[in-house]
Amino acid sequence: MRRWSVRVLLGVPLLLLGLLLTAVAAWGVDKMVHVDQVNRNVLVAGVPVGGLDDLELDSILRDLAADSADDPVIIRAPGLDITVANAEAGITVDTAAMRSAVLDAGREANPVSSFSTWVTALRNPLEIEPIYQIDLEVVQQMIRSAPGWVRVAPTEPSFTAASGEMVVTPGADGEYLDPAVAAEALAAEVAFGSAPFSVDVTWSPLAPELDQEDVTAALDHANDLVDSTLTVRVNGETARIGTTTLTRWIDSTVLGDELVPVFNEDRVQQSLERLLDGYTSDYPEPVYSVENDEVSFGLGGPPAMRCCGAGAADLLYREAEKGGAAFVFLPTRPAEEDGGSARVETLGVTELVSEFTTNHACCESRVTNIHQIADVVRGVVVKPGERFSVNDFVGERTVEKGFVPAGAIQQGHFKDDVGGGVSQFATTLFNAAFFAGLEFDDYQSHTIYLSRYPYGREATLNFPDVDLAVINNTPFGVLIWTEYDDTSITVQMYSTKYWDVEQTDQRSWRSGACRSVETFRSRTNPAGEVVEDSVKARYRPGEGLDCAGNPTPKPRG
Repeated sequence: MRRWSVRVLLGVPLLLLGLLLTAVAAWGVDKMVHVDQVNRNVLVAGVPVGGLDDLELDSILRDLAADSADDPVIIRAPGLDITVANAEAGITVDTAAMRSAVLDAGREANPVSSFSTWVTALRNPLEIEPIYQIDLEVVQQMIRSAPGWVRVAPTEPSFTAASGEMVVTPGADGEYLDPAVAAEALAAEVAFGSAPFSVDVTWSPLAPELDQEDVTAALDHANDLVDSTLTVRVNGETARIGTTTLTRWIDSTVLGDELVPVFNEDRVQQSLERLLDGYTSDYPEPVYSVENDEVSFGLGGPPAMRCCGAGAADLLYREAEKGGAAFVFLPTRPAEEDGGSARVETLGVTELVSEFTTNHACCESRVTNIHQIADVVRGVVVKPGERFSVNDFVGERTVEKGFVPAGAIQQGHFKDDVGGGVSQFATTLFNAAFFAGLEFDDYQSHTIYLSRYPYGREATLNFPDVDLAVINNTPFGVLIWTEYDDTSITVQMYSTKYWDVEQTDQRSWRSGACRSVETFRSRTNPAGEVVEDSVKARYRPGEGLDCAGNPTPKPRG
């Protein structure tokens, strides 16, 4: 019994030694088998790679790198999440380092440790986690391109003199996600953490680029500008820009990395418009034409121009920068964007509202004068509230103006005079105005009744004391248009119909040897209001007689 126990006691160690020697022999064989391969039971990110040669391992590592390129990376700041892929953040699998780690797995320099690792791996495979590397420049550039990385932009210092005094506003810090800080935090996470990577960072202050020294230099520049003397010219008129006005134009802006004074374009424009308000060139008047009772118009002249056109502020700034005195021709711009069409259209000259025709014998010298004055007056536009005087507009009828001697009435006698016969035009115009509803400001009938004219409703002319003047008492313009042939003269009035006019009555009475006539008319406006008035005439009993029946002296010549 004792011998058996001894044999057992001696056999166990020998068995264990045998097993150990067998294991060591197996390890040695396995080591020799895998001398150019990955050791048995090695995993890379859960993928078995034991027994793979270099080329096969490199293929596995490339696949791992490609798969991890799209893994998410999160950088957080209060109120901001930046989520990108590994590749966008400059994070890649370090395939060279991983290759070395995999090939070194289970190959410790100490044989005992190496054998121990080999034995352990028989039950628990060796897991090689991915090894990452990060490019700090790439991650910083990614942050700079991310929306919201600047939470609050810094406020650069500025100044303005809009109130008349220079007011300086200091700069103020902003807040941003510092790319360097975020990159370092992410690098630490990559070095010691595992994918997916995420870091939390705080906002950093972002200082203005400009300082007090920049402000002082810009203010000195501004003071030089307002010391200039600027004289401006527009449409032939000049004005001087004073120091106070120049000062109010001053603002500042950041140009590149420099704070500079500028002229505020809007304030310059408003200031010049007030200062040069009366310096607008003439507005072109409409030139009308009538064909088949249809009215059309063009604009008789260049468009009205006013101050100021684009670039005025820059032009004045450049001149002020030169210092001293400068004479500046300012650019202009159209006073009316459409050249005046809308202004003319508001006159409402669109339809025929009245016309009158009188007849005469053909081919007399007086017909030349009738046609001449009709040509001069044709196209006149009487604007709302305006007064139109024939004598003022036509002036004295002279041979130089194309008028000829013809029959006229002077001091109750018929005689030839230059411009004789224009009274027929006056009578025709008078009646057209009568039925258009216009007011008569000045008129006089012939002193001797002529049967070719409406009795008591006619007018004559003599320069300068006998005139025909009408007032446009409508809210629309009135175009006077004339047409004639060898035996008649017609005056038309075009506007927007405002008055309904009718002659309501006429009465006459004796005034000594003369006869007075009063002709009544009624005018109704669009509101239904009725206005009544009358025109008057007085006729002598005959040529060369006054209202007492006495002879009158003949005029000289």
